[in-house]
Formats: sequence, C-alpha cells, structure tokens
Amino acid sequence: MIVEDVGWRIFLFLLGVVSSIFLVNMLLRKILGVERKAFFSDTRVNDVHKKWDRILNGLSAVIVFIISLVAINYGPAAVFYVLLVSVLLGSIQLLVRLGFEKKHAENPNDYLYTLLESVTGTIILITFGVSLFPDYLSVVFNI
Repeated sequence: MIVEDVGWRIFLFLLGVVSSIFLVNMLLRKILGVERKAFFSDTRVNDVHKKWDRILNGLSAVIVFIISLVAINYGPAAVFYVLLVSVLLGSIQLLVRLGFEKKHAENPNDYLYTLLESVTGTIILITFGVSLFPDYLSVVFNI
C-alpha cells in the first residue's frame, strides 16, 4: 500500500469521502433540479412525517443501544449483527422519508435525490473504506 501510516489513511478517507459525496450531490442536484437545503435545516415534509421520524429515531436509538450492550458479551463475533441491525433500521427510516417526499414534497424529484444521495453516499463510503482499510472487512465479517 502506498500510504502505510494510519493517520494518513484516516485523513485520505475523510478527504476523499467528503469531497466525493459533495461533488456527487452537487451533480445530482443539477441533474434533478433540486434546491440545496441548509445543512441544519428541518428536512421533514409535514407534521405527520415529523411525528414518524421522531418515533423511528427514538426506537432506533433504543434498539441499537440494547443490541450493543448485548453484543459486548459476545465479543467481535457480534459486530456483524450490530451492523446488520443498524443498516436495517436506517433503511426503514429512509423508506419512510422517501414515501413522505414522494407524496408531499413540492419538487417531484426530491425523493429521487434522497434515494440517489443515499445509495451513492453508501457506495462511496464502502469504496473508500475497503480501499484504505482492507483489514476492517476481516473484523466485521470474521473472515
């Protein structure tokens, strides 16, 4: 590997992920004609969406916390299950957001932007993570 020092790999990971996600999102916004929202703005479409989002966030936090506590007893073998549950809960939250954006958003392309933003962001994170930290896969999947 060209860069052996862990500090440099973390720096390259952060720089690569942030810049790649920024550029891809900028391109998606231009293609789909979606306006950029403020960074800390409320992205919920209406009050019902806000209610469901709060319920799902609270349940997700409790579930991940409990599973993490249980996973401590099982050691590294349980890391995969914590990751799996986190991905499942995140997917449910994304599907709820997509549904509300498709039905109630002002711009009909908002839900497409949200979907593509999530998919491309995940692909970018995995790509940079695997390329800069190949040992991480063996820890998560017990290979």
